[in-house]
Amino acid sequence: MRDAPDARAVQVSIIILTKNGEKYFRSLLEGLYCQQGIDRAEVIVIDSGSLDNTLRIAGDFPEIRLVEIPPHEFGHGKTRNLGARLARGEYLVYLPQDATPVGSDWLANLLRPFDDAAVAGVYARQVARADASPMERFFLSRTYHEQPQVKMLGEAEEATLARCFFSTVSGAIRAAVWKQHPFREEIIMSEDQAWALDAMRAGHRIAYEPSAEVLHSHQYGIGGIFRRNFDSGYSIWQIFRGVTGISLMAVLGNLAGEAAFVARRGSVMDWLKFLPYEIARHAGFILGLRAERLPVGLSRACSSLKYFWERPQQAAGSPK
Repeated sequence: MRDAPDARAVQVSIIILTKNGEKYFRSLLEGLYCQQGIDRAEVIVIDSGSLDNTLRIAGDFPEIRLVEIPPHEFGHGKTRNLGARLARGEYLVYLPQDATPVGSDWLANLLRPFDDAAVAGVYARQVARADASPMERFFLSRTYHEQPQVKMLGEAEEATLARCFFSTVSGAIRAAVWKQHPFREEIIMSEDQAWALDAMRAGHRIAYEPSAEVLHSHQYGIGGIFRRNFDSGYSIWQIFRGVTGISLMAVLGNLAGEAAFVARRGSVMDWLKFLPYEIARHAGFILGLRAERLPVGLSRACSSLKYFWERPQQAAGSPK
């Protein structure tokens, strides 16, 4: 174990949000502390009420700065802003509790695009775990491809989800840019997309660096994928007024490609699950885009983030 760096030595602040994350948390930390350049980093863990072994695991790594907050204080944008305020580094690196860095050069690769002074944020490639469904594997392989990319938003260019895509699942941002453009706290989720939009509108660039990889995937059931995409759809309405930048033909082509992938790589049960899974995913997203028209109680029932709909500011999510 390394001693915690002093304030002058901190280049990178790694911010991890946790709650009942024991399943992958140790592998995350073990992958983190073998990184090149970790001696110039600080690690901040913000826990919002874990009842499992998450806190004990964090205690096994004495370099970690552990901050505990009540569950009702958590918010996707709010808690990421708290981590940034606590940080001392020039760069803020965000990880969820279930993302495991791959290789000892993940951190160095993630930070490399910052050599370009115009780059304000960098996000990594997400690779599915071995137990992920073929639908999840296909989604991640299409979303996080093998080619690096640098994106900017022209003055006359329409802001869309596709154009401003960014992720804080292994995402890094310049602390100086965060001070000018903190995460929005009034939106339900996709605070990383909103941050990218604000940064790109200010003239900054966003980089995708596939040589920085993390293992990260979910095992959603039918209800889970519906609720996840309901929240995603509502956040896209809040940020982009529902403009995704993805055409219907692209959606249909993607579905055809996914069906072929599941037929080749999946089991009979995967194939039987494919159609209801995709119906639930798209129905949730479309309904989320229209959540402003629904009674709050119905939106809460459709959402995986129940707390959001109980807060007075839940309707204050209009785009900037």
